[in-house]
Amino acid sequence: MKASISKTKGEKELLYTILSVIILLILWKIASIIVDKEILIPSPETTLNETIKIIKSPDFILAVINTLKRALTGFILALGVGISLGMMGGFSKSIYYLLRPLVLISKAVPTMAMILLAIIWLESEKAPILVGFVVIFPVIYENTVQGIRNVDVKLVEMMNIYNVNKIDRLKDLYLPSIRSYLYGGMSATMGLNLKIVIAAEVLSQPRISMGTGLLIEKAYLNTAGVFAWALITIFLAGLLEQTLKIFKRN
Repeated sequence: MKASISKTKGEKELLYTILSVIILLILWKIASIIVDKEILIPSPETTLNETIKIIKSPDFILAVINTLKRALTGFILALGVGISLGMMGGFSKSIYYLLRPLVLISKAVPTMAMILLAIIWLESEKAPILVGFVVIFPVIYENTVQGIRNVDVKLVEMMNIYNVNKIDRLKDLYLPSIRSYLYGGMSATMGLNLKIVIAAEVLSQPRISMGTGLLIEKAYLNTAGVFAWALITIFLAGLLEQTLKIFKRN
């Protein structure tokens, strides 16, 4: 019964998604007709042709791999550091308040300023990784802290009564609580991380990357090419989020 309900819900979600995409394509087509200038709003057909052209280009696969590698590297680093420091901050108020200025700074610093600083500090190939890390870290950190602080007090008291050791407490009580908060943070930041890394690539200009591809299309005033790279980015961000959902189910 539950499987049937879940299947029906999934089919409805897919139907609504397809309907939404169709409506957006119609609105896009209408806007391109009204403006009637490809340099401002290219038609969906022109953008599709440019997308196919980009995908067929010899450097496309390498550009996608390089960008995804940077995005995932920054994401994994933020995940590791965020969980580690988040657990420390969640268990100790002293450490939490010591780390607070660092977290606030990483949250408040303008993304463009961070990109420019990363370019100054690092080579063009590595600068986007740092930018992605700085943007994602505070979200992972705060979700980890919340996961620890929102553990049921009664369960903690029960473990105190039965003298449950620290390893079992961490494994059976705190990690499950952190996991639910963590997946929410990861889901919210996965697509954002990719967009931030590509934005950093546009300015740092690594040799072969999605950001560099975007910059080239902009330099040639090929708006359809810019739209095409944007669509490719949206597709990849969606793919990453779906992959995360699969891991969450398992």
